[in-house]
Order: sequence, then structure tokens, then C-alpha cells
Amino acid sequence: MKRIAAARTNRSHISLFGRTLTKSVFHLHGADCHAERPRDIAVTMSDQYDSIEKKFGISAYASPHEGFAAVVKARYSDFIVHEVDLNGNMACLGSLEVPEGISAPTDNNESSTNDRKRKLQATSDCPTESSNNVEDKVEEIAPVDWDYCKKECAKLFDETTAEELIAFLQSHTDESSPKEDDTKFYTLPLISDKQTRRSIHQLVKSTAMSSIARADNHEGKIRVWPIKYQADMPADTFAASNGGGRSNKNLKSNERGSRSGDRHSWPKDRPDFLRFVVYKENVDTSTALKDIVRIGRLNPKRGVAFAGMKDKRGVTSQFCSVYRVEKEQLLALNAHKAGAGGGNSIKGGHNIIRLGNFSYSPEEVKLGSLAGNRFDIVLRNIDVGEDADDFVQKSNTIKQRLENAARALQQVGFINYFGMQRFGKSNDTHEVGMAILKGDYESALDIIMREKDTDELPRVIEARKKWANRFEGIDVTSNEDAARDAEMKCARSILNDFGRFLGVEKSVVGSLSRKPRDYKRAYTSIAKNMRSMYLHAYQSYLWNMVASHRIETGGSTKAKAGDVVLLEDKSLAQGGSGTSGLKGKVVKILDEDDVKSERYTIADIVLPLVGSKICYPKGPSGNKFDELLQKDGIRKADFAKIGTIDKEIALGGDYRKIICKPSDVSFEIMTYKEPLQPLIQTDLMKSMGTEITAAPISSSAKSPDCTDLTNQEVVTCDDSASTLFGMVIGFSLPPSSYATIALRELTKRPTSSEYQSKLELNGRVGKNERK
Repeated sequence: MKRIAAARTNRSHISLFGRTLTKSVFHLHGADCHAERPRDIAVTMSDQYDSIEKKFGISAYASPHEGFAAVVKARYSDFIVHEVDLNGNMACLGSLEVPEGISAPTDNNESSTNDRKRKLQATSDCPTESSNNVEDKVEEIAPVDWDYCKKECAKLFDETTAEELIAFLQSHTDESSPKEDDTKFYTLPLISDKQTRRSIHQLVKSTAMSSIARADNHEGKIRVWPIKYQADMPADTFAASNGGGRSNKNLKSNERGSRSGDRHSWPKDRPDFLRFVVYKENVDTSTALKDIVRIGRLNPKRGVAFAGMKDKRGVTSQFCSVYRVEKEQLLALNAHKAGAGGGNSIKGGHNIIRLGNFSYSPEEVKLGSLAGNRFDIVLRNIDVGEDADDFVQKSNTIKQRLENAARALQQVGFINYFGMQRFGKSNDTHEVGMAILKGDYESALDIIMREKDTDELPRVIEARKKWANRFEGIDVTSNEDAARDAEMKCARSILNDFGRFLGVEKSVVGSLSRKPRDYKRAYTSIAKNMRSMYLHAYQSYLWNMVASHRIETGGSTKAKAGDVVLLEDKSLAQGGSGTSGLKGKVVKILDEDDVKSERYTIADIVLPLVGSKICYPKGPSGNKFDELLQKDGIRKADFAKIGTIDKEIALGGDYRKIICKPSDVSFEIMTYKEPLQPLIQTDLMKSMGTEITAAPISSSAKSPDCTDLTNQEVVTCDDSASTLFGMVIGFSLPPSSYATIALRELTKRPTSSEYQSKLELNGRVGKNERK
């Protein structure tokens, strides 16, 4: 693997944003490491950037290198992310443990005996759930050891009852609907011994039986329910975690903290928090954590603590923790969806969650407690616009182009734009924030509820149309009673048309079904994190627009008079990540003397996220802020008013570096044959010892189907017409910086899905890319 670095080192620790990353790396000195630094020039490639991105200020580039076309995220396993904590530790899956009595997952995606399909509902426009598309999710449950279950049951009651119970559960393991005369539970004989009753409940909740059964108490007897009838169990008789039969609502508060280890049983010498790594494929963080709570039978109110949200389409590893939970309680997750994931399959894989690297700690994982993220990304079917017939010439041209681009990314960095994810699938979250700052709640909700350009379920599309026409035939200005009545009726008629991934719309419609035309009340019914997101989206929009203006007018390498620089961030010394607001940050506005001293560079410059407590730059950048706010009809004082209107939210502002330089940049260049063949190994594959059988890419494991060109002299190819070029690039970024924006700088191509949808996985990547 080629490493862009000036010297070789064998150290096992490297610097990451001022902290130590405890992961072994290999730095190769490489050729031309002292190449001429790109000129102080800002390149705006008007013939190649996406017009959609330009509307959000994403229009400039930091360096003038030539780009290239490539397909990004053709497979979800082409995008691998590892969190890096404040101590420099990288979240890697490592060893994989499974519950006792259950076979370890194998590299066979068809080995499961029980498949459960569940339809997901329409996608949400919020960025954190934007990738939850309408599709089937297949859960694969590892085979149940029925003999083991029967043997354990026979220890607690007579053998005949044990056989009857297991036979009953076996007959209800499929997903078919019950017949009218079907019994949904098996009632055990009366058991007077309290300890035996408790042991039965504990057995049912164990990893051996938790995937097939639940238990409750009724009229002094224990009933065992097949898992598919869990929704039919009476809530007030559901067995509590202590096995004694009390419902959870009747437990003392100090017993509810954890369903596995309350204050009376938790070892005094053991730290309170179980920390672990959550590895997931093609699952967003919210869904993964809900599955952990459900399958691990955790307290849903306490839930799972995490440091950062991760998107669905990718393979990600992140740090999490739970309060007073035994690791054995969570290992059932590792028995679900058997196999090595989709990383080694051309057809892709299932949505998978794995847990590993368990340890007990006195500290809980806290939101935002990250030094950054490590990205390893596959770029496919690379096209530099050359039509050379000679394979060697074409290969050398591609190698040179990619090496120059990677070097520029490492040396110059990229403009630290907020990515398009910040503005939602419909690209309108900033409009909601703008309306809120103006105090126009009706317009804000109209933007949320209006018809979208994105794909949605037919019933959702129809519901939006009904909402848009709810006042049809009514003069709202003169007949308020009729307007309220019409809105209430419409809200009640469409309330159930919005699924669980459209929680914002559901909250709005639910509020207006009770208090029609009270738009401020309806807005406050939206969850706090979403209300914050709308306002932050508008701050991000302003930041992007001014950042482009600053680069276009002032260049991308030197500081200018009027720029704001960050002198100190005390939060870093206190274990913060630098993205938690203004606390501890000291800034300065540069004057001509500062510029002449050459003490500051573009790397020191920050732009404010507009708020009530920030310092604005002087000169062109400050003027641009004023121009944009005036055009949008918003005053700077409006940001201070938010705290008086919505007491849960404050917009003091923040500062963000204008240029981000990735650390630990590395890359591989290879040729391959099959458009979707695997080109990178996932953590799960490594933990299971699964190699890339379709196309190994390392120099130590060559394949006729895939050749690593990074450090090789290119030779002729027998089948050059069908040969494709790919790149695996890796880099580390600080929190809140976007990998998609780094790729935009690398390739000089837009990041939007609309653009990517036009590209081909084989042949010419896209005719529109030809000059």
C-alpha cells in the first residue's frame, strides 16, 4: 500500500489531530514526496460541479490538481468507517464471541433455518435517517439447540412437561398466522417454590431461549409464549427481570436501572459500564441501537450510549456502552444473521450487527467524545478522460493522476464544507430553520409537510397532497372556524399514513389534529434534536456560502486581514472534541501586521456558525454574512431570540476551520475484472479469518482477476478492453468533517446521488465526463 509520507517509520503510534492513534501503520517514503506545493489558487470547475451543490455554497476547491470520474458506494461495503476515541483508540471489531449453546456464525449466508422479513416504511427527510429506504430486511436467526433447551427445562420441572413445552414451541417457530383455535401460550403446572419459578424465568430469558420464547405469570402459574406472540402478551403481567413476576412499573427505581444487574446483585468491584464496539453493515445507528435494546432485553429508557451517529449505507464500527449489563446478555446479537457479511459477496449481504471488544469501565461513552473517524473507501471504474489504446500508457496516466490527487488532498486538504446530508433528502431543512428564525411557524410546517421530490410510499404522497389542499374552497382569512375544522379533519384522516420513519410529520399532524391552526405548538411537538437540526442546517448553509466566497476572493493558502483565527481551544485539554460550541475557544481578527508576520496560515482560519455570541470576520467575508442575512430577511438579533422562544435550544454559535487536512492518507490502485467484486476486507471478515476470495488486492496475494498497481511497473494486459481501474483510499478526519466532501476535492466531482446515478460500473463511466 502506498503511503504519502516523507519518511518511513516503524512506530506503533501515530498522531491524529494532536492525539495518539494506537493502531499499527506502515509509512512508505514513496517517490516525489517533496513535489511542488499547489499554487495559491482557488479552482471553481464550473463545468463539473453539481448545480444542486452550488445552491448550498459547495462550489470551490482548495487545490488545482486534475480530478477524475469514479463510482462511489457502488456497494455498501465500499465505505468503511471506524471511530477514533479521545485517547486515539480505533473502534475495531476484533474477536467475535457468541452465546454458549449456539453455533458461531459461518461464512454461509444461506445457513439460517428461520428467516423473518419485515417491511420498513417510507424514508424520513432528516439526515440521520435519510438512508432508511423502503426495502425488505431479512433477519437470519441461528439454529436453536432444542435438546439443550429440553434438558435445562427438565431440571426445573418434570420431563414430560419439558417435552410438551419444547414440542409446543417448536410447532410455533414459523411466521405463519395462527389459526383461530390455536393456543398462544403453554401454561406450566403450579410451582410453589419461589426459587424454581425465578430459575424458569431466567432460563427463558437466557441466550438459549430468548430468541424463541417469553414468559409471564397469570393466576399463580407461569405461561410460556412463543416469540411471535409477544405482542399479544398482557403488559401488566409481563415478567420482570428479577424473575419474581412483578411488572417493571412496580419495581423500585434503583432496581430499574438495568434488567440484568440491579444495585443488589452488581459486583462492588466491577465498574458500572459495559463498553463495546458495535459493528454494523447497511444499518443506521438508530436502528442498530434499537435492535440491541430489543434483542438484549435492555431498559429502553436508559438505552445504549454512543459517541456519534453513523449512516446506513456503509460498514461502520463505533463505541457504545450500557449501564450494569453482563456481556452475555448482549451476545445474542452475534447469533443473528449468520455469515461474514456482504464484504465478500458480489451480490451483497444482509443487514448485520455484531458486538465485540467488551470491557468494563467507570466511564460511559458520551455523545461527541470522539477525536475523529477513519475512512477506507473504494472508488470504482476510474476514468481520467483518456482514450489511449495502449494499456500501459493508459495505466500510467491513471496512476499519475490518482497519485497527484491523493498528494494534494494530503498536503493542501479540502474546504471544510458541510455536506449535502446536512440539508436532508429533500434539500430543504435549512428553509425550515430560516422560517423559524423569522417566527413564521406556519411556513416552517408547510415546508416539512409539502410534497417531496424523493421516492415515498404512495400513501405518504397522497397524504401530503391532501394536506396541501386541506383549505380548498375556504377563505382562511375570513373564516377561521372553517379553517380550523378543515385542518382538524384532514390531520385526523392522514395521521396513520406517516410511518415510523416520518416521526416529524407524525408529530406535526398529531398536534394539529388536537389543536388545529396552532402552528407554534405543533412545531414544539417535534423532538428537540430535530428542531435543533433545522436551525443548524441554516447555520451550515450560511457557513458554506461564505466559505466559498472567502476561497474565491482570498485564495486557499494564505491568511488575509479581517480573517478570524482560532488561538486556543481549551475544551481539547478537557477531553472535548472541539465541536461542542464556544466554550474554551479564543479567537482573534487578523490585521495587516499579523498578515505581514506570516504567523498564521489558512489552516488557522475559522469561520463562525452564526449565533448570538460569535465574532464575525471583517472585510469580504463579513460583508458576505451581512448580504446573505439581509437577502433572507433575518437579523443577527434573531439568533439570540431563539432561546426566549424555545427554551430547550440556544444558538450561541461556534467556529469551524475553513480548511481540513486529512491525516494518515493512504491509497492503493488496482485493476480488476468484475464490476462489483470485493476490493476491501471488512472487520467481520478479518475476525472470522475470511479472505477476499473474489479478488484479493494485497501485493502478497495476487489474483489474475485483480492486480495491485500501486508500487508496480505496469506491463501489458492480455484482456485490457475489459480491465477496470479502482482505488482504495484511506484517511482520518476530525469530528463533523465530511468524507464525501474530501472525495469531492480528490475527484473534482460532485457528491450528489443524482450525479452518481449517471455513472456506469463498467465501460466508460459516463459520457458526460468526457472532455
